[in-house]
Amino acid sequence: MNKPVDAGIHTLAAPYALHALPADEARRFEQHLERCADCRVEVDELRETAARLGAAAAVTPPPRLRENVISRIAEVRPLPPRVADGQTLRRWWPRIATGLVAALVAGIVVLGIRLDDARDELDRSEQISAQLQQLVGADDLEVVRTQAGDGTGTVLLARSLDLAVFSGDGMAPAPAGHTYQLWVMHDDGSVVSAGVLGSPPDGRVGPVTARGLAGAGRLGITVEPGGGSRQPTTDPVMVIELPD
Repeated sequence: MNKPVDAGIHTLAAPYALHALPADEARRFEQHLERCADCRVEVDELRETAARLGAAAAVTPPPRLRENVISRIAEVRPLPPRVADGQTLRRWWPRIATGLVAALVAGIVVLGIRLDDARDELDRSEQISAQLQQLVGADDLEVVRTQAGDGTGTVLLARSLDLAVFSGDGMAPAPAGHTYQLWVMHDDGSVVSAGVLGSPPDGRVGPVTARGLAGAGRLGITVEPGGGSRQPTTDPVMVIELPD
C-alpha cells in the first residue's frame, strides 16, 4: 500500500527550487519529488526563470545608480502571505518572497539602463518591483514560459490580482523603425495593448505589466511601427497561453 502523501508537501516546491529549505526538509521533499511529476515541472520552471533573470545582472549599471538600487532592494519587504492552508508555506514564504523579489528587481533594474534616463528607469523599476511583491504574495501565482523560434517569453500571473508581468529573452531585433508590442487577447476577440516592449540589441524585452485579464486567454507579441499601434497591424510572433 502506498504511503499517504501530505498535501502540504506540494507547497515546498518553491522554497526547494530557491534553496530555502533546511537539509531535513529538503531531503523529505526530494523523496516526494521522485514520485510527483507536477512538482518536478514546477521546480524546473522556477529554477529556469530564476537563472534567466539572474543572468540579466551581468549588465553593469552606472555605479551611483547601482548603489541607490542596492539600498532600495535592501528595503524591500514581501507582503504577508495569504495562503490559508499549510503551516510550512507560511513559515518559509517570507524568506522565499524576499529572495525572489530581490532577484527580480535586480534583473529589472539593469535592463537597458542609460545614463540620460536613469531616473525614469529607477522609478519604473520601483513600480514593477511593488507589483512583483504582490505577485509573489499571491496564492494563485503561475509561471508560464513559451518558446517561439529562438525567443522565450516568461509571464508571472495572478488572476486574483488581475496582474501579469511579461519579459522576453532571445528575441530577434525588430526591423529598423519598429518595436515589439504586448497585447492582452480576450476570448471575445478584443485585443488591448499592454505596452511597447522596444527592440534592445541583446534580445531582452520588457518587463511590461498587463492588466485587464478578465476573459483573456492569451498574451500576444507583434511587431509594430515605432511608438506602437492602437491595434495590432501584424500577426503575433509569440503567443502565451494563460492558465484559467
